[in-house]
Amino acid sequence: MVDLAGAYFSARLSTERQRVLDQLRDGELVLDMFAGVGPFAISLAARAGVVVAADLNPQAVRLMMENCRKNRAANVIPVLADARHLEKIFPWKFDRIVMNLPLSGTEFLPEAFRLVRPGGTIHFYSLVSEKGEHLARIRELGGTDVAEHEVRSYSPGQWHAVYDITVG
Repeated sequence: MVDLAGAYFSARLSTERQRVLDQLRDGELVLDMFAGVGPFAISLAARAGVVVAADLNPQAVRLMMENCRKNRAANVIPVLADARHLEKIFPWKFDRIVMNLPLSGTEFLPEAFRLVRPGGTIHFYSLVSEKGEHLARIRELGGTDVAEHEVRSYSPGQWHAVYDITVG
């Protein structure tokens, strides 16, 4: 369920959602930092122990709650919150974090590194113009193993990339 007037949704990342789900171990504690209407959160709920799905947009969170109900994703916890404050809200560390905010997610990388447990994984999505564009910053923050790949073309000379980061 999506009301495009109040919250954005694109079905284009269905392959990405399945790719991340395939990496998930049963029972993981997952954080979706920019959940929107919940497509990643609901997909990952099938295997996760709990998925905390945060977004700053009240309409998106309301629609996410409805989507969770319709998809019987009872282990998704919708949260209306700014990703900058999640560390103050949740006292635990997450096994896996999804950061799908391609235009400005880079500014939230420090928060993600504080929220993930050692050995955990961050899936960081970004629009990039060159291969390895964010590698220096990721390594500076504590990324020990980083795999980067192109998700899809965005515009000439720019593409939507994902960095799968293992945190040391």
